[in-house]
Amino acid sequence: MNKFRLYFILLLTSVVLFSCNKDDDKSSSVPPRDYTEQYTADIDSIEKYLKTHYLEPVEVDNRLDVIIKPIPSPNPEGFVSIWDNTEFPLQSKIFKSDLRNSSLVDGRIEDPVDYKVYYLMLQEGIGQQATTTDSTFVSYRGWTLADNSQFDISNVPAWFTFPSITEGENQFISGVRLFTSLLKAGTADLNQETGEITYTGYGAGVVFIPSGIAYFNRPSGTIPSYAPLGFTIRLHTIRERDHDRDGVMTKYEDLNGDGDPFNDDTDGDGLPDFLDVDDDDDDYLTRIEIRDADGNRLPYEEIPTCPGGSLKLYLDPNCHVIIEEEE
Repeated sequence: MNKFRLYFILLLTSVVLFSCNKDDDKSSSVPPRDYTEQYTADIDSIEKYLKTHYLEPVEVDNRLDVIIKPIPSPNPEGFVSIWDNTEFPLQSKIFKSDLRNSSLVDGRIEDPVDYKVYYLMLQEGIGQQATTTDSTFVSYRGWTLADNSQFDISNVPAWFTFPSITEGENQFISGVRLFTSLLKAGTADLNQETGEITYTGYGAGVVFIPSGIAYFNRPSGTIPSYAPLGFTIRLHTIRERDHDRDGVMTKYEDLNGDGDPFNDDTDGDGLPDFLDVDDDDDDYLTRIEIRDADGNRLPYEEIPTCPGGSLKLYLDPNCHVIIEEEE
């Protein structure tokens, strides 16, 4: 492993370990509970919430949202629970936590839970589907399910990314970014007179998140430890990322196509390809190995494989010889 790559690994790990999320504060964490036991309690609380509350879709300043209230008893107006509503049918998806101690391949936090995440799709969106590693331009509102207390709101869209590798990048909690990957972006419309950009056709939904993929044992602001949360998320647009700036977009560095680029490590050095500037450890930078004989960067689809091999040129440590001969 060359000195430059070792420096990059140490820098990246320090950023991931010590940078804070947008909503984090300095509150002390309480001792962590067992993930499985806490999830059992959380999913029970969430399902009770969904069966005892109703929603009303609203639009405020052209933003889709919902008002959620407890079903009164008696219920003369016949409010239908979120659990049973048909206008926005309740859906669910199983997610694994993507929380990490570092961005190294073995840096994932050990959490055995398959998290069932309930959500409502207010509007799927008309644009490109997001991934968990895209930068997403979102507006949102968050509340605690225990008392419907709003703890954060951002009606002006902001950029979020995962992993965040500089201090200037915001990073959402796991449950929010996993849900955001189910949404599609909208369309940007520029007002030529005012310069204002508005977004239409954006994806929007409501998600109910167990604490294991929220803040778990870390209180944050007015959010207590082990609190299941609700969020309205609106995905206005996305920006695909090349996290290591090697010329290969992060979405292409998920070689096994499982949606987790952290477990793709061609050269076995412990650093995933999407954060590795020399993917095959041949001391030739990836950004050099994806150029043609004239020095022009090739589109990903046009990067050749080595003769007689199945790996693209920049992933095979034997292929730099071919570049040298052509030059």
